Amino acid sequence: MKVLSDKHKTKNHTVVMVGCFDTKGADFEYLYTCLVSKGVEVITINTGVLGTTNLFPVNFSAEKVAINAGAELSKIRECNDRGSALDLMGKGVEKIVTDLVGEGKVSGIIGMGGGGGTFVTLKAMKAVPFGIPKICISTLATKDLSKKVGDKDVVLIPSIVDVAGLNNISRVIISQAAGALCGMMETTIQKDENNKGSIAISVFGNTAIAADTCTEVLKSKGYDVLAFHAVGTGGASMEALTLDGVFDAVLDLTTTELADELCGGICSSGPDRLTAAGQLGIPQVVVPGCMDMVNFGALSTVPKKYKNRQLFSWAPDVTLMRTNVEENEVLGKQIADKINTSKGAVTIVFPLGGLSKVGGEGEVFHDPKIDEVLFESIRKNLNKSVKIVEVNANINTTFFAEYAVKELLELVNTSRENK
Repeated sequence: MKVLSDKHKTKNHTVVMVGCFDTKGADFEYLYTCLVSKGVEVITINTGVLGTTNLFPVNFSAEKVAINAGAELSKIRECNDRGSALDLMGKGVEKIVTDLVGEGKVSGIIGMGGGGGTFVTLKAMKAVPFGIPKICISTLATKDLSKKVGDKDVVLIPSIVDVAGLNNISRVIISQAAGALCGMMETTIQKDENNKGSIAISVFGNTAIAADTCTEVLKSKGYDVLAFHAVGTGGASMEALTLDGVFDAVLDLTTTELADELCGGICSSGPDRLTAAGQLGIPQVVVPGCMDMVNFGALSTVPKKYKNRQLFSWAPDVTLMRTNVEENEVLGKQIADKINTSKGAVTIVFPLGGLSKVGGEGEVFHDPKIDEVLFESIRKNLNKSVKIVEVNANINTTFFAEYAVKELLELVNTSRENK
């Protein structure tokens, strides 16, 4: 498992400090002093549009941040639009931090603020790979920041009081946050010398038996297996961690999030699903798991245009809609188009006995003719060099799972031989 690749490591610890130095200069001066006292180098980035500070060195001015967002600070000030300013400064700081990470200059990142400061800090942290410590001191830390944090391993620390000048409480919070960040950077991760590699797998309730079997078999062969529930955030996290270099291969058993993206379901993980492994060129086995369904909440939440479709109550708060011919035609092309761009080896495995538990023979979503529309759409749009394997079994069986693992291990072994 490549939690933190060598290109992201720094010889000496360097911390990126992000925030609005125009209005919170005293708070950041104290944080800067705490960090420097720990013996780390600090790179400072000012995202405050109203001015700067002379209390400590500023490495990246607000002007530079704005330029990195394709804007001019003077124009941002003239517009006097707080929302637009935060959006632009967030984009600019994310670009700067992306470059710093690429140069190997980020051992950790820290920021603080209220609503605006939290927004730009978390935007900056989106550019930092998994395993590099990230701490945000925020007045909103106890609120739902899940959308802003996304798939990043961010530590949120409640500021308790407003970030608006030093006091007996803020000094404790800031100094402990600085200490925590330095401690995290000093931590050594013990490696499992017997671990052959790390493999990601996508799973759903309707593919749970298969996923469990795959995991058991892969672990018995010395692999670390990380499962991601395909509910939108799970797929997004798997894609992001793949791009961070965490995995050696991907067994994408459950690609249902693509159907939700197409039809407006609640489990969409966005348009970039099924792209990361191909972008990195690592081995992947792709299964159109649960592509026979779109996920909605309670029956009352299903959009009006779908009220006459085939619906099934998986749970009181989960309603599944059977995908139709037209949707499967589109989904098949989407899968093929994404796989065609892959830089590495890919095998697609078709479960001819059903794409989900409820798609099996005798089950509510069983419809081999519609499944075949999906398979044929993939076949006709896929590059001929991509291997397709057809298994005469339902996806949610141990038989299918063992077949999928066999195909994945063949790709992994071939990849290693070619290195």
